[in-house]
Amino acid sequence: MKPLCGMIWIFAVWMASTQPSLALVRGKPVHGLALLGEPRHGADFKALDYVNPDAPKGGALVLANELDQTFDTFNGFTLKGAAARYVGLTFDTLMASSLDEPFSVYCLVCETVEIAPDGTWVQFTLRPEAKFRDGTSITADDVVFSFTTLMTKGAPVFRLSWSDVTGAEARDSRTVRFKFKNGDTQELPLVVGQLLRVFSKKYWEKRDFSATTLEPPLGGGPYAVENFEVGKYVLYRRDPNYWGRNLPINRGQYNFDHIRYEYFRDDTARFEAFKTGGFDVYREATARQWVNAYDFPAAKDGRVKKLQVTDGNPMLVQSLIPNLRRPLFQDRRVRQALNYAFDFESLNRTLFYGQYRRLRSYAQKSELEAKGLPSSGELALLEPLRGKIPPEVFSSEFTQPVTDGQGAPRENLLKARALLTAAGWTLKDGRLQKDGRALEFEILEAQAGLGAMLTPWFKNLERLGIKATFRVVDSTQYLNRLNAFDFDMVGVLFANSLSPGSEQREFWGSGAANQPGGQNYGSVSDPAVDALVEKVVAAPDRTSLITATRALDRVLTWNFFRVLTYSSLTDNFAHWSKLLHPERFPLQGMVLGETIVSTWWMDPAANQPTVK
Repeated sequence: MKPLCGMIWIFAVWMASTQPSLALVRGKPVHGLALLGEPRHGADFKALDYVNPDAPKGGALVLANELDQTFDTFNGFTLKGAAARYVGLTFDTLMASSLDEPFSVYCLVCETVEIAPDGTWVQFTLRPEAKFRDGTSITADDVVFSFTTLMTKGAPVFRLSWSDVTGAEARDSRTVRFKFKNGDTQELPLVVGQLLRVFSKKYWEKRDFSATTLEPPLGGGPYAVENFEVGKYVLYRRDPNYWGRNLPINRGQYNFDHIRYEYFRDDTARFEAFKTGGFDVYREATARQWVNAYDFPAAKDGRVKKLQVTDGNPMLVQSLIPNLRRPLFQDRRVRQALNYAFDFESLNRTLFYGQYRRLRSYAQKSELEAKGLPSSGELALLEPLRGKIPPEVFSSEFTQPVTDGQGAPRENLLKARALLTAAGWTLKDGRLQKDGRALEFEILEAQAGLGAMLTPWFKNLERLGIKATFRVVDSTQYLNRLNAFDFDMVGVLFANSLSPGSEQREFWGSGAANQPGGQNYGSVSDPAVDALVEKVVAAPDRTSLITATRALDRVLTWNFFRVLTYSSLTDNFAHWSKLLHPERFPLQGMVLGETIVSTWWMDPAANQPTVK
């Protein structure tokens, strides 16, 4: 069964540490930063552990869309338009992440990074060889311009992630300093270095950054746009003269000469194209298809291989999000009743071939998951909020309702009906009503594949007197309505972090509840949640972070802000055998396929046709 997506994919790239609780290195220039302790790789490292440093360059990787159905801009840093996939490969960041470590970043555009002794600023010294594709040097003025532009004209994620940054200044042509409100947020220097794409100030002086554009902007990254046709494909070409190609952080990466990204309007057509070699990698998100559909000739004779990858991240959170701007969802009892009507066991038996697990946490499969009753450390954070959070937080472990899997969850529906009655909804002419309005809502989607999963849920809701419908719109309309919060309920695939931090403000904070284009899709605006999010952001060590995140997890789950549905323990892919990959995968696994672009390579013996 397809995951709950047409759905937006939210990637939180901050990773966790299991190292001792050591502070960031401060007061001296260094080559990299780790949130806790020292980075794994020293200043003289040759390559990252999870790459093949001798991977051959060459060949063309052809990929296909999963959610996005078209594009109309190469500016992927604002809310306007649908950005071309992988356009980020045409730009560089100040620092780059290691996917195989706890939260660690290494210098890319910068040569060294230094944090103030009191943590109130971070300073980057840029590499003299760092250049844009036109041969001009990347300067501190370009970095300041990039920061200012993203803060004023970029998507909300930048303002929320950098909300504690008070400004940026060029101290000379190669030195830029970012000042912070205080030195309390240890992750902030890493987030600045990791998230800031560097733009050319000169290039953008006579262009409108806030507008959509089909002119590929000037960048300095490993790839450039070579050709495209709107709605059909984008072709990226590896820059053989890329200034950073020999840096240790890049060695063994970006191996394909070309990356072509194809757009399909229909899932069936996309899979049929993969089966006949139309593109190279298929991320399998349908349990039934994974079990039954790989009997075509290329899969039988080994030209197509199946790959299952397990990583160290929390499980992907697939959920249905009620829009709390709608009055009918503002009562927690209604949201809990909707959850009682979701019969996971029946779906797992009839549609999912037993491959999925019911979600009960936003950090499932990690040490951040809240289990049992609150610890003494959690209680210290939760007790001041007593009366403002669900009482069950203190008395009960959050668990999901279960059924016998036969599709008739009578006991759970009785519990749901009792909750709805207590919330003031009464049954009249077969429909639940209150204050003259019926309890009905619509789920917005960009793909029709979700319908098979929703139908049994809708039938259970119908038994309660609730009318739920499903609307599929094109991807552009979907994104526009999502950004404007113009929906009753929507499905989102959410990848949480092993080292949660400031991004939690965007996911759950009141400040993001009405921010167009923000990721607080349900418009959660709760002072108790805000208080716990700030405890997460300001956690001084790993133990405190775990405690605060578990406390937040309890409050989120017991509020039923989302209908947590199901997820898989593995990431499933099929690929043509001409593609080769490193022997092992990093801690972050495949990052939903992103590591294919960066770390895989083409078998030099493969018969590779020219890609245009």
